[in-house]
Amino acid sequence: MPGVLMISERALPSRGGLAVATSRIARQAAQRGEIVHLLCLSRDAAPGMRGRREESGVITHPLGPPHTEERRLMALADHARELVATYDLDLVHGMYATRGGYVATLVGALHGIASVVSIRGNDLDRGLYRHEELPLLTHALREATVATAVSRVAAEAASAVFRREVVHVTNSVDALRFYPERRDNTLAAALGLGEGPVLGFFGELREKKGMRFLLPAFAMLARERPAHLLLVGGLRDDARDAYAEFERVAPEAAARVRLVEHGRDVERLRRLYGLCDLLVFPSLFEGTPNAMLEAMACERLVLGTAVGGHLELIEHGESGALLPLDALDRLPEAIAEMLDLPPERRAAMGAAARARVLAHHDEALESAAYGEIYARARSSAS
Repeated sequence: MPGVLMISERALPSRGGLAVATSRIARQAAQRGEIVHLLCLSRDAAPGMRGRREESGVITHPLGPPHTEERRLMALADHARELVATYDLDLVHGMYATRGGYVATLVGALHGIASVVSIRGNDLDRGLYRHEELPLLTHALREATVATAVSRVAAEAASAVFRREVVHVTNSVDALRFYPERRDNTLAAALGLGEGPVLGFFGELREKKGMRFLLPAFAMLARERPAHLLLVGGLRDDARDAYAEFERVAPEAAARVRLVEHGRDVERLRRLYGLCDLLVFPSLFEGTPNAMLEAMACERLVLGTAVGGHLELIEHGESGALLPLDALDRLPEAIAEMLDLPPERRAAMGAAARARVLAHHDEALESAAYGEIYARARSSAS
Protein backbone atom coordinates (compact mmCIF):
# COMPACT_ATOMS: atom_id res chain seq x y z
CA MET A 1 0.00 0.00 0.00
CA PRO A 2 1.46 3.43 -0.90
CA GLY A 3 2.43 5.82 1.82
CA VAL A 4 3.87 9.25 2.51
CA LEU A 5 7.08 10.37 4.18
CA MET A 6 6.80 13.80 5.79
CA ILE A 7 10.07 15.62 6.49
CA SER A 8 10.22 18.52 8.92
CA GLU A 9 12.76 20.13 11.19
CA ARG A 10 10.24 20.07 14.02
CA ALA A 11 7.30 18.02 15.22
CA LEU A 12 5.55 17.73 18.57
CA PRO A 13 6.60 17.69 21.38
CA SER A 14 9.07 20.31 20.12
CA ARG A 15 7.78 23.87 20.44
CA GLY A 16 6.76 26.27 17.71
CA GLY A 17 4.18 26.62 14.97
CA LEU A 18 6.03 24.35 12.54
CA ALA A 19 5.95 21.51 15.06
CA VAL A 20 2.23 21.98 15.70
CA ALA A 21 1.31 22.16 12.01
CA THR A 22 3.53 19.23 11.00
CA SER A 23 2.07 16.89 13.60
CA ARG A 24 -1.49 18.01 12.82
CA ILE A 25 -1.15 17.48 9.05
CA ALA A 26 0.53 14.10 9.60
CA ARG A 27 -2.32 13.01 11.90
CA GLN A 28 -4.90 14.14 9.34
CA ALA A 29 -3.19 12.10 6.63
CA ALA A 30 -3.26 9.00 8.85
CA GLN A 31 -6.96 9.57 9.50
CA ARG A 32 -7.53 9.64 5.72
CA GLY A 33 -6.02 6.14 5.52
CA GLU A 34 -2.48 7.07 4.46
CA ILE A 35 0.49 5.12 5.80
CA VAL A 36 2.41 8.04 7.33
CA HIS A 37 6.06 8.17 8.33
CA LEU A 38 7.35 11.42 9.81
CA LEU A 39 11.06 12.23 9.86
CA CYS A 40 12.03 15.15 12.10
CA LEU A 41 14.95 16.55 14.03
CA SER A 42 14.92 16.17 17.81
CA ARG A 43 17.13 18.15 20.17
CA ASP A 44 16.48 15.51 22.82
CA ALA A 45 18.54 12.96 20.87
CA ALA A 46 22.31 12.83 20.48
CA PRO A 47 23.66 13.95 17.09
CA GLY A 48 22.95 11.25 14.52
CA MET A 49 20.90 9.13 16.92
CA ARG A 50 17.77 7.62 15.35
CA GLY A 51 14.54 6.79 17.11
CA ARG A 52 11.08 5.45 16.33
CA ARG A 53 7.67 5.86 17.93
CA GLU A 54 4.07 5.46 16.81
CA GLU A 55 1.09 7.57 17.87
CA SER A 56 -2.31 8.30 16.30
CA GLY A 57 -1.37 6.25 13.24
CA VAL A 58 1.81 8.26 12.56
CA ILE A 59 5.19 6.53 12.71
CA THR A 60 7.67 9.20 13.81
CA HIS A 61 11.41 8.88 13.27
CA PRO A 62 13.21 11.50 15.42
CA LEU A 63 16.79 12.19 14.40
CA GLY A 64 19.41 13.79 16.59
CA PRO A 65 20.64 16.88 14.67
CA PRO A 66 24.33 16.94 13.71
CA HIS A 67 26.19 20.13 14.60
CA THR A 68 26.53 21.66 11.13
CA GLU A 69 23.94 22.62 8.52
CA GLU A 70 25.62 20.48 5.88
CA ARG A 71 25.60 17.41 8.10
CA ARG A 72 21.97 18.00 9.14
CA LEU A 73 20.82 18.04 5.52
CA MET A 74 22.89 14.98 4.70
CA ALA A 75 21.58 13.07 7.72
CA LEU A 76 17.97 13.93 6.87
CA ALA A 77 18.44 12.89 3.24
CA ASP A 78 20.22 9.62 4.09
CA HIS A 79 17.58 8.60 6.63
CA ALA A 80 14.74 9.69 4.32
CA ARG A 81 16.12 7.55 1.48
CA GLU A 82 16.29 4.53 3.75
CA LEU A 83 12.70 5.05 4.90
CA VAL A 84 11.39 5.44 1.35
CA ALA A 85 13.15 2.26 0.24
CA THR A 86 12.31 0.22 3.34
CA TYR A 87 8.60 1.04 3.39
CA ASP A 88 8.10 1.45 -0.39
CA LEU A 89 6.70 4.97 0.02
CA ASP A 90 5.47 6.77 -3.10
CA LEU A 91 5.26 10.39 -1.88
CA VAL A 92 7.52 12.66 0.12
CA HIS A 93 6.20 15.88 1.69
CA GLY A 94 8.61 18.56 2.91
CA MET A 95 7.34 21.00 5.51
CA TYR A 96 9.30 24.29 5.36
CA ALA A 97 10.85 24.82 1.96
CA THR A 98 14.47 25.59 2.73
CA ARG A 99 15.24 22.37 4.62
CA GLY A 100 12.39 19.87 4.70
CA GLY A 101 11.35 20.91 1.21
CA TYR A 102 14.87 20.74 -0.23
CA VAL A 103 15.44 17.26 1.18
CA ALA A 104 11.99 16.13 0.01
CA THR A 105 12.62 17.15 -3.60
CA LEU A 106 16.11 15.66 -3.53
CA VAL A 107 14.81 12.33 -2.25
CA GLY A 108 11.85 12.42 -4.62
CA ALA A 109 14.15 12.86 -7.61
CA LEU A 110 16.56 10.13 -6.50
CA HIS A 111 13.73 7.61 -6.04
CA GLY A 112 11.50 8.75 -8.91
CA ILE A 113 8.51 9.53 -6.68
CA ALA A 114 6.26 12.54 -6.21
CA SER A 115 7.26 15.40 -3.91
CA VAL A 116 5.19 18.10 -2.20
CA VAL A 117 6.78 21.20 -0.68
CA SER A 118 4.86 23.38 1.76
CA ILE A 119 5.96 26.98 2.36
CA ARG A 120 5.28 27.96 5.96
CA GLY A 121 6.18 31.68 5.89
CA ASN A 122 9.60 32.23 7.44
CA ASP A 123 11.22 29.99 4.84
CA LEU A 124 10.15 32.29 1.99
CA ASP A 125 10.46 35.62 3.84
CA ARG A 126 14.00 34.80 4.96
CA GLY A 127 15.13 32.44 2.23
CA LEU A 128 14.76 35.02 -0.53
CA TYR A 129 17.36 37.21 1.20
CA ARG A 130 19.76 34.78 2.86
CA HIS A 131 22.49 33.68 0.47
CA GLU A 132 22.97 30.35 2.24
CA GLU A 133 19.25 29.48 2.05
CA LEU A 134 18.28 30.79 -1.38
CA PRO A 135 19.74 27.82 -3.33
CA LEU A 136 17.77 25.39 -1.12
CA LEU A 137 14.57 27.40 -1.53
CA THR A 138 15.06 27.70 -5.29
CA HIS A 139 15.68 23.99 -5.76
CA ALA A 140 12.68 23.01 -3.62
CA LEU A 141 10.21 25.26 -5.40
CA ARG A 142 11.44 24.52 -8.91
CA GLU A 143 11.61 20.74 -8.46
CA ALA A 144 8.55 19.95 -6.31
CA THR A 145 5.78 18.07 -8.07
CA VAL A 146 3.30 20.28 -6.22
CA ALA A 147 4.07 23.34 -4.08
CA THR A 148 1.78 24.82 -1.42
CA ALA A 149 1.89 27.88 0.84
CA VAL A 150 0.15 28.50 4.15
CA SER A 151 -0.85 32.08 3.31
CA ARG A 152 -2.23 33.61 0.13
CA VAL A 153 0.44 36.34 0.25
CA ALA A 154 3.21 33.72 0.29
CA ALA A 155 1.55 31.68 -2.47
CA GLU A 156 1.33 34.69 -4.78
CA ALA A 157 4.89 35.82 -4.04
CA ALA A 158 6.42 32.38 -4.56
CA SER A 159 4.42 31.88 -7.74
CA ALA A 160 5.67 35.17 -9.16
CA VAL A 161 9.31 34.65 -8.20
CA PHE A 162 9.62 31.01 -9.20
CA ARG A 163 7.17 31.16 -12.12
CA ARG A 164 5.09 28.19 -11.13
CA GLU A 165 1.75 27.43 -9.55
CA VAL A 166 1.77 27.49 -5.74
CA VAL A 167 -1.44 26.26 -4.12
CA HIS A 168 -2.79 28.08 -1.08
CA VAL A 169 -3.60 25.68 1.79
CA THR A 170 -4.13 27.53 5.04
CA ASN A 171 -3.69 26.33 8.63
CA SER A 172 -6.58 24.97 10.66
CA VAL A 173 -7.58 24.71 14.30
CA ASP A 174 -9.72 22.20 16.19
CA ALA A 175 -12.57 24.44 17.34
CA LEU A 176 -14.06 21.54 19.31
CA ARG A 177 -11.04 21.75 21.62
CA PHE A 178 -10.40 25.50 21.44
CA TYR A 179 -13.55 27.33 22.50
CA PRO A 180 -14.48 30.25 24.81
CA GLU A 181 -13.50 29.72 28.43
CA ARG A 182 -14.68 31.78 31.37
CA ARG A 183 -12.02 33.69 33.24
CA ASP A 184 -10.42 31.40 35.80
CA ASN A 185 -9.87 33.70 38.79
CA THR A 186 -7.90 31.01 40.61
CA LEU A 187 -5.43 30.75 37.74
CA ALA A 188 -5.29 34.54 37.46
CA ALA A 189 -4.43 34.81 41.15
CA ALA A 190 -1.80 32.07 40.86
CA LEU A 191 -0.14 34.03 38.05
CA GLY A 192 -0.31 37.30 39.96
CA LEU A 193 -2.70 38.92 37.50
CA GLY A 194 -4.45 41.43 39.71
CA GLU A 195 -6.35 44.57 38.82
CA GLY A 196 -6.34 45.87 35.26
CA PRO A 197 -6.51 44.44 31.73
CA VAL A 198 -4.40 41.50 30.61
CA LEU A 199 -2.60 41.57 27.27
CA GLY A 200 -1.61 38.20 25.87
CA PHE A 201 1.08 37.02 23.50
CA PHE A 202 1.25 33.29 22.69
CA GLY A 203 4.26 31.76 20.98
CA GLU A 204 8.01 32.10 21.37
CA LEU A 205 8.80 35.78 21.81
CA ARG A 206 11.53 36.86 19.41
CA GLU A 207 12.52 39.52 16.91
CA LYS A 208 10.29 38.44 13.99
CA LYS A 209 7.29 38.32 16.31
CA GLY A 210 7.67 42.04 17.00
CA MET A 211 9.28 41.79 20.42
CA ARG A 212 11.03 45.15 20.13
CA PHE A 213 7.66 46.82 19.54
CA LEU A 214 5.51 44.82 21.95
CA LEU A 215 7.61 45.32 25.07
CA PRO A 216 8.02 49.14 24.77
CA ALA A 217 4.32 49.44 23.89
CA PHE A 218 3.42 47.56 27.04
CA ALA A 219 5.77 49.73 29.10
CA MET A 220 3.99 52.86 27.81
CA LEU A 221 0.57 51.32 28.49
CA ALA A 222 1.56 50.25 32.00
CA ARG A 223 2.39 53.87 32.88
CA GLU A 224 -1.22 54.83 32.13
CA ARG A 225 -3.17 51.89 33.58
CA PRO A 226 -2.51 48.83 35.79
CA ALA A 227 -2.14 46.36 32.93
CA HIS A 228 -0.40 42.98 32.82
CA LEU A 229 1.33 41.19 29.94
CA LEU A 230 1.00 37.41 29.77
CA LEU A 231 3.73 35.83 27.62
CA VAL A 232 2.90 32.18 26.95
CA GLY A 233 5.58 30.20 25.15
CA GLY A 234 8.81 31.53 26.60
CA LEU A 235 11.70 33.35 25.00
CA ARG A 236 13.89 32.21 22.14
CA ASP A 237 17.51 31.94 23.23
CA ASP A 238 18.47 34.75 20.85
CA ALA A 239 15.85 37.03 22.46
CA ARG A 240 17.06 36.78 26.05
CA ASP A 241 19.52 39.67 25.84
CA ALA A 242 16.85 41.99 24.42
CA TYR A 243 14.42 40.95 27.15
CA ALA A 244 17.07 41.56 29.82
CA GLU A 245 17.54 45.08 28.40
CA PHE A 246 13.76 45.65 28.69
CA GLU A 247 13.93 44.58 32.34
CA ARG A 248 16.79 47.02 32.90
CA VAL A 249 15.22 50.10 31.27
CA ALA A 250 11.58 49.45 32.30
CA PRO A 251 11.69 47.59 35.63
CA GLU A 252 8.19 48.63 36.72
CA ALA A 253 6.64 47.35 33.51
CA ALA A 254 8.78 44.20 33.60
CA ALA A 255 7.41 43.46 37.07
CA ARG A 256 3.94 43.23 35.50
CA VAL A 257 4.97 40.68 32.86
CA ARG A 258 4.21 37.02 33.50
CA LEU A 259 6.25 34.46 31.59
CA VAL A 260 4.61 31.05 31.18
CA GLU A 261 6.62 28.26 29.58
CA HIS A 262 5.54 26.38 26.49
CA GLY A 263 3.02 23.58 26.77
CA ARG A 264 0.41 21.86 24.56
CA ASP A 265 -2.13 21.00 27.27
CA VAL A 266 -5.21 22.30 25.43
CA GLU A 267 -7.32 22.69 28.56
CA ARG A 268 -4.66 24.86 30.17
CA LEU A 269 -4.18 26.85 26.95
CA ARG A 270 -7.93 27.56 26.83
CA ARG A 271 -7.83 28.80 30.42
CA LEU A 272 -4.84 31.03 29.62
CA TYR A 273 -6.57 32.48 26.54
CA GLY A 274 -9.59 33.12 28.74
CA LEU A 275 -7.53 35.39 31.00
CA CYS A 276 -6.64 37.76 28.16
CA ASP A 277 -8.59 40.91 27.35
CA LEU A 278 -6.59 41.37 24.15
CA LEU A 279 -4.19 39.17 22.19
CA VAL A 280 -1.45 41.14 20.43
CA PHE A 281 0.46 39.73 17.42
CA PRO A 282 2.87 42.45 16.16
CA SER A 283 4.82 40.16 13.79
CA LEU A 284 7.17 41.72 11.25
CA PHE A 285 6.42 38.88 8.83
CA GLU A 286 4.24 35.84 9.31
CA GLY A 287 2.65 32.74 7.87
CA THR A 288 -0.74 31.86 9.34
CA PRO A 289 -0.05 31.53 13.07
CA ASN A 290 -1.62 28.71 15.03
CA ALA A 291 -1.79 30.90 18.14
CA MET A 292 -3.94 33.51 16.41
CA LEU A 293 -6.29 30.78 15.15
CA GLU A 294 -6.56 29.36 18.67
CA ALA A 295 -7.23 32.78 20.17
CA MET A 296 -9.94 33.50 17.61
CA ALA A 297 -11.54 30.09 18.20
CA CYS A 298 -11.65 31.06 21.88
CA GLU A 299 -13.49 34.29 20.95
CA ARG A 300 -10.63 36.49 22.09
CA LEU A 301 -10.13 40.02 20.81
CA VAL A 302 -7.06 40.11 18.53
CA LEU A 303 -4.79 42.84 17.21
CA GLY A 304 -2.20 41.97 14.58
CA THR A 305 0.04 43.57 12.02
CA ALA A 306 -1.18 43.63 8.42
CA VAL A 307 1.24 40.93 7.20
CA GLY A 308 1.07 37.40 5.79
CA GLY A 309 -1.78 35.23 6.95
CA HIS A 310 -3.01 37.91 9.37
CA LEU A 311 -4.64 39.53 6.35
CA GLU A 312 -6.74 36.42 5.77
CA LEU A 313 -7.63 35.80 9.41
CA ILE A 314 -8.65 39.29 10.48
CA GLU A 315 -11.34 41.43 8.90
CA HIS A 316 -10.37 44.81 10.30
CA GLY A 317 -13.05 46.12 12.63
CA GLU A 318 -15.09 42.91 12.37
CA SER A 319 -13.14 39.92 13.65
CA GLY A 320 -10.23 41.90 15.09
CA ALA A 321 -7.96 44.75 14.12
CA LEU A 322 -4.96 45.17 11.81
CA LEU A 323 -2.13 47.65 12.19
CA PRO A 324 -0.01 48.51 9.12
CA LEU A 325 3.61 47.50 9.50
CA ASP A 326 4.76 51.09 8.94
CA ALA A 327 2.50 52.21 11.79
CA LEU A 328 3.99 50.02 14.52
CA ASP A 329 5.02 53.19 16.34
CA ARG A 330 1.28 53.53 17.04
CA LEU A 331 1.05 50.15 18.74
CA PRO A 332 0.51 51.60 22.26
CA GLU A 333 -2.41 53.74 21.00
CA ALA A 334 -3.88 50.82 19.01
CA ILE A 335 -3.77 48.59 22.09
CA ALA A 336 -5.46 51.29 24.20
CA GLU A 337 -8.17 51.78 21.58
CA MET A 338 -8.95 48.06 21.56
CA LEU A 339 -9.07 47.88 25.35
CA ASP A 340 -11.42 50.88 25.49
CA LEU A 341 -14.02 49.37 23.15
CA PRO A 342 -17.45 48.93 24.78
CA PRO A 343 -18.00 45.41 26.21
CA GLU A 344 -20.72 44.60 23.68
CA ARG A 345 -18.43 45.59 20.80
CA ARG A 346 -15.61 43.43 22.17
CA ALA A 347 -17.99 40.48 22.52
CA ALA A 348 -19.28 40.92 18.97
CA MET A 349 -15.75 40.97 17.53
CA GLY A 350 -14.83 37.86 19.52
CA ALA A 351 -17.91 36.03 18.22
CA ALA A 352 -17.08 37.11 14.66
CA ALA A 353 -13.53 35.82 15.11
CA ARG A 354 -14.75 32.36 16.09
CA ALA A 355 -17.30 32.33 13.26
CA ARG A 356 -14.54 33.12 10.75
CA VAL A 357 -12.39 30.28 12.06
CA LEU A 358 -15.29 27.83 11.89
CA ALA A 359 -16.07 28.85 8.31
CA HIS A 360 -12.57 28.93 6.82
CA HIS A 361 -10.12 27.10 9.11
CA ASP A 362 -11.80 23.85 10.07
CA GLU A 363 -9.50 20.80 10.23
CA ALA A 364 -11.70 18.91 7.76
CA LEU A 365 -11.07 21.60 5.13
CA GLU A 366 -7.30 21.44 5.60
CA SER A 367 -7.28 17.63 5.49
CA ALA A 368 -9.38 17.54 2.31
CA ALA A 369 -7.08 20.08 0.66
CA TYR A 370 -3.97 18.01 1.39
CA GLY A 371 -5.78 14.86 0.27
CA GLU A 372 -6.33 16.50 -3.12
CA ILE A 373 -2.72 17.74 -3.22
CA TYR A 374 -1.38 14.23 -2.56
CA ALA A 375 -3.64 12.72 -5.23
CA ARG A 376 -2.57 15.36 -7.73
CA ALA A 377 1.15 14.88 -6.98
CA ARG A 378 0.90 11.11 -7.38
CA SER A 379 -1.01 11.46 -10.62
CA SER A 380 1.53 13.91 -12.02
CA ALA A 381 4.47 11.72 -11.04
CA SER A 382 2.97 8.61 -12.61
